Amino acid sequence: MVTIKEEVLSDIPALHICKAEYEQKPLPTLIFWHGFSSGKEHNLHVAFRLAKKDIRVILPEAIHHGERNLGLTEKQRILEFWSIVLKSLKETETIRNELEEKNLVQEERLFVGGTSMGGILTCGALTAFPWIKGGIVLMGNPAWEVFARNQITRLDQQGALPLSEEDVEKQVQKLIEFDLSQNEQTLGDRPLFFWHGRDDKEVPYDESYAFYEKIKEYRKEDASLVYQLDPSAGHKVSRDGIIAMTEWVADYI
Repeated sequence: MVTIKEEVLSDIPALHICKAEYEQKPLPTLIFWHGFSSGKEHNLHVAFRLAKKDIRVILPEAIHHGERNLGLTEKQRILEFWSIVLKSLKETETIRNELEEKNLVQEERLFVGGTSMGGILTCGALTAFPWIKGGIVLMGNPAWEVFARNQITRLDQQGALPLSEEDVEKQVQKLIEFDLSQNEQTLGDRPLFFWHGRDDKEVPYDESYAFYEKIKEYRKEDASLVYQLDPSAGHKVSRDGIIAMTEWVADYI
């Protein structure tokens, strides 16, 4: 039987999903972050599939989302996008430390993944934390600087950018150290799974696919590096994509 428990991990609300008999035993573990304007419970279908394969899944709630919503308007939350990502990055390490203290991670076999904003966050986490053993990037983007500058351009065109050019540049510079596309050596030979829809207008696939092709040049025979590009999908992971991802995680975690 798979159990779903609401927990608070160092002040971070999360759902903890695993088979009941393994609740207090070490397991291969995945920390999986939701997307922007979403919430932790929206990835329960992913967690359930993985739990059936004897994997522990932690679904954290990002700041300004779900039960951590502090009353921001959608416009205000958009302007906080990168502060949310950076806070979640730190919280990924906090969650990992608590899981390790409780001896819930089997032999340090811990992956991080996420959808959309969660996938973007995962790329930064792989850059920052060598203890992450592998990553799952669904509709994410490893090119933080490019993505941020594109966001800024759109907001500026909409007249919704309340920052000076100098402030904008300061914010962007803070992101570069976590930009996996500019720090590709930090990935090493760790397993990495990408899924993206070719028609995704929210987070276009171009940068993530370019990064994958660059990495694939020196990891040609490495089956743990995967990119699935759905030719007919937009900004929503297909059922086939979820199934492929869960099979991949079970193989490599």
